[in-house]
Amino acid sequence: MVNNVLFYALFENQLTSDPNDYMAVTTNAISLGQDAVVQLMLKRGSTLTETDILAVLKMEREVICEQAAMGNNITTPLFNLSLSIKGVFNGIDDSYDPSRHTVKLNLTPGTELGKAVASVKTQKVRAGKVHPVIDQLIDVATGSVNDQLSPGSLARLRGSYLKYDTADPQQGIFFIAPDTTETRVEVISLNKPGELHFLVPALAAGDYRVEVRAIIKGHKEVSPGRLDAAITVIGR
Repeated sequence: MVNNVLFYALFENQLTSDPNDYMAVTTNAISLGQDAVVQLMLKRGSTLTETDILAVLKMEREVICEQAAMGNNITTPLFNLSLSIKGVFNGIDDSYDPSRHTVKLNLTPGTELGKAVASVKTQKVRAGKVHPVIDQLIDVATGSVNDQLSPGSLARLRGSYLKYDTADPQQGIFFIAPDTTETRVEVISLNKPGELHFLVPALAAGDYRVEVRAIIKGHKEVSPGRLDAAITVIGR
């Protein structure tokens, strides 16, 4: 694969009514969790062990979260973080009210990440068959992304072409076990092209593949789209 080249294809934008509106969908991106990043670090020949690296990363997360919770600004080569308060205050004597105000997280690329993104070249490729694209699976309770879920918890899927007909049993969100047993999600609270909110089914602990199957607007057949990463369902 060519380094620093982001391949993309154009697809009809399902979020607007204009038939001439198209959106770019990347075609060579994969999802990397923390474990995958650590393995790539080890391949560089570091004298640190996997345990050492995980311990340092854990400590870094703890310190960053602690300092952010104190309202401090954080600047690293990867990102710049700060907090602000959003909302209108009614006069000088007004105070923060959670029903009217929110604490906003401001996150921007740091110098090194900014340089890396600026170095990326793009290359347009021919669009293949349109299908659901899953970028992220988020455990609402823990904030875990593309990693693990708990049965009965709330979760979110983000991506493109995700909306499906809930009345059609051939469409939906499916958890696929290693033995190919499939479990369809039955409770969904948000059904949009770019995001799905749902209740994780009562699944046995283990690893699963997550797939969305939908009939894309303007098409007649069900198209599947699968998350790159395997998801671990943990026991209750």
